[in-house]
Amino acid sequence: MSKILLLEKESKIIHQVAELMSNNGYDFTVIQQTSQLFSQLSIDNFDILLADLNALGAEYLNILRKIKSHPAFNAIDVVILTNGQSNEVLAMCLEAGTRDFISKPIRSLVMSVRIKSIINSRKYAEEFEAKRDLLENKTKNLTSISNELRRQKSDLQQVNKSIINSIQYARHIQAAILPSPEDIKKSLPDSFIFFKPRDIVSGDFYWFKEVGDKVVVAAIDCTGHGVPGAFLAVLGDSILSRIIHYHRILHADEILNEIHLSIQRTLRQNETRNYDGMDMALCVIDKKQKKLEFAGAHNPLIFVKNGELQQIKGDKVAVGGAQWDWENGPRVFKKQEIDFSDGEDLYIYMFSDGYQDQFGGKNLKKFQRKRFRQLLLDIHSLPMETQKKQLEDTLVNWIDEGNQEQVDDILVIGVKL
Repeated sequence: MSKILLLEKESKIIHQVAELMSNNGYDFTVIQQTSQLFSQLSIDNFDILLADLNALGAEYLNILRKIKSHPAFNAIDVVILTNGQSNEVLAMCLEAGTRDFISKPIRSLVMSVRIKSIINSRKYAEEFEAKRDLLENKTKNLTSISNELRRQKSDLQQVNKSIINSIQYARHIQAAILPSPEDIKKSLPDSFIFFKPRDIVSGDFYWFKEVGDKVVVAAIDCTGHGVPGAFLAVLGDSILSRIIHYHRILHADEILNEIHLSIQRTLRQNETRNYDGMDMALCVIDKKQKKLEFAGAHNPLIFVKNGELQQIKGDKVAVGGAQWDWENGPRVFKKQEIDFSDGEDLYIYMFSDGYQDQFGGKNLKKFQRKRFRQLLLDIHSLPMETQKKQLEDTLVNWIDEGNQEQVDDILVIGVKL
């Protein structure tokens, strides 16, 4: 059972939070004086501290820093209850170790979702750390083997084959996580997915889920490729599944906002300064209302209607990484909508940057954005499987003409609505 400590002076807030904690089955303790804080923290191992910023008093920064620097308390997640404090104050709280903010007056649903998200991310972080430790141990073992192989060159070929087989097996695991083409075709019969990893496993991945009348589909490009990118891809798939399946968040902008916060919390990026993340294009298609919502992190949505190609740009930030922008405040993603209820065919395309950044051709240049968009316009009216074949053939010819190797993972999703 998760344990939560509340520091709050207002009886109305105390009653509201106590009722919420009881309904969710949390072990809940309340204090009203800052002087009680550290003695209470010493009594029990709390998972989350909900602290009213006004109740912390003028020494709020010193108190927050003391909590995060104390070996017995630094694992607790601190959530500040705010009441109109300035951006500068909130930024200082983040630097001091605060994990999240909840504004007053408190909305019970918002607090419930935030608390559940933190608790779930704590559990996932523990699992992630255990798996990472296991991977580090295996990596150390492989390094030791590698050193031994330098002294025993006759064994190099056999050991190399063993390593490749392990990664090949990882490819099967990653393939099992990806949505099945059959399920996608059932929901979106006029669609294709052109997916070409650079290495055995990929940092690009695609995601799909149908929930009622809505379909969520995304093209995602993680930091890096190969094994590091694949680890982030597994994390991204897990986070998306939790957001859609358990939290039932079905608006494009809210999904990206929650993915960003979940990556930041899971990887503890405010503490580690690890800013790995993902670029992505995500659509929520309402088949009943004939409307599409789009939100993007760096990556755009390309669509063709009545023979005209148009672009909706994504926000100029990734999901994951720093949450606070000193010029614009907290990172928030926006959505845009397309109405396709007029009966005219709508062709949409989502993709990573791998295709347009591929080197080739007789001049050994990148394929480039302009040429890629013209290719999509040229082929959009063809059957979907033919479009996929055209993309593949064009890419192969481009690489072969320049006698180049594939430089990045490649992913293109096309859907006709």
